[in-house]
Amino acid sequence: MAEESGLSAKTAQLATHRIREAMFRDVPPPVSGTVEMDEAYIGGQRKNKGLHIRRLGPAKRGHGTDKLPIVGLFSRKTGRVWVEVDPRKLDMPFVAGFVRRHVAMGSTVCTDGFRMYRGLWGSGYTHRWVDHAGGELVGGDVHTNNIEGFWGLMKRRMGCIGGMRRDRLHLFVGEIAWRFNHRNLTMKETEKHLLEVLFEDQVGGKSY
Repeated sequence: MAEESGLSAKTAQLATHRIREAMFRDVPPPVSGTVEMDEAYIGGQRKNKGLHIRRLGPAKRGHGTDKLPIVGLFSRKTGRVWVEVDPRKLDMPFVAGFVRRHVAMGSTVCTDGFRMYRGLWGSGYTHRWVDHAGGELVGGDVHTNNIEGFWGLMKRRMGCIGGMRRDRLHLFVGEIAWRFNHRNLTMKETEKHLLEVLFEDQVGGKSY
């Protein structure tokens, strides 16, 4: 970017940071209908971390990992995703709050058998789930295939980016989600919409 724009490397880096911040805040409006919900975990390989961490032995997988959890929703009606990085270990208040912000009451939420999701049935949602641990991947129209497909895309793109600061992970996740949600736009349409988002942030008091 610095070479193509003629800006200094520091200015170009600041510009990309501001663009990611705008993408992170530009989330789709709440949705109704059927959504899929799942979580992913992001963090460097333990062999690349400090000695005091490597001495802990092999990293755990899944819910017992010390990597940062990311919760995601996929709307079957719109084909869009919502993602949020939890800076702590996942808990029910975070999960319930995430769903309430993006999914209308009365909607159907499809998940795997993670016990934390089972509290959704008492929160105004229809909760349907498949038991991945028991080998059940699909139960009729109950599955999480679409959000899991997004996780695969996200992890491949993060692998191309390389290392990133832990406190900025949410910005990179937000960028990938934004690109996914606007995947059907042409390059010109994408550019126009991004400029509108940046302008709205500037008018709202965020100077670029």
